[in-house]
Amino acid sequence: GEKTFLGETGCWDGEDVIDIICKQPATARFVSRKMYDFFVADEPPVPAWRQIAPRDPDAIRVLEAAYFDSGYDISAMLRALLHSGFFKDSRIFFAKVKSPAELVAGTLRLVGAHTDPTPWLLEPAMEIRYMGMDLMNPPSVEGWHTGREWIDSGSLVERINFATDLMGNTQLGGVKSIVNRLSEGVESYSSEEFVDACLDLAGPIQVTPDTMTQLVAYAGTLGEFRGSSHAELSRFEAQVGEMLRLIASTAEYQLG
Repeated sequence: GEKTFLGETGCWDGEDVIDIICKQPATARFVSRKMYDFFVADEPPVPAWRQIAPRDPDAIRVLEAAYFDSGYDISAMLRALLHSGFFKDSRIFFAKVKSPAELVAGTLRLVGAHTDPTPWLLEPAMEIRYMGMDLMNPPSVEGWHTGREWIDSGSLVERINFATDLMGNTQLGGVKSIVNRLSEGVESYSSEEFVDACLDLAGPIQVTPDTMTQLVAYAGTLGEFRGSSHAELSRFEAQVGEMLRLIASTAEYQLG
């Protein structure tokens, strides 16, 4: 029968209702902000959107225009986003806090700890839960609150311990590969060069000047960085493991 939905009256069925929803400016705004949050930079949780403006209102307007101009086509919105200036703006590099799943999976991939399915994978899956993300079991239909809400005093300890334990393990294939790449064709490093090279191969990761100063100061306590002879390579491997462990403990490693 006849019914009124969002100000429109007619004999609507379910698909008609969806069409009416798609026409709403609020729908375009919601989808646009969700896409910006996922692909560009962290936004506050959805319940706060009524009080907090978008991080980049101009970017949201670009995505809203693509939504309506294309007849509600998500692929057109993605195309507009990926070709936009705001997506490539260096100011939003490393502006997202990694979710527990991203942190764990990214670290496992970096250190080469996961090449084939094994029963051991249950352990990192549990680590994700300890960090506040029970995979396939979100707290509500809204999903998890992301961004800085992933970080609290308890979860941060779990995140750092997990990453440092793996990054400092020089027996893992990925860490060995980093050591080999650092030692190939280079006779020695200064402390600054050594830190730069480790940051590059651990991400690459961009750190603040203050973090860089601390990393370089610590590198200065590790002695000379040489890996040309067998004896030097053994020491160099330990130095790389120490530096990667320290990098994994920085605030910047939590960002992506």
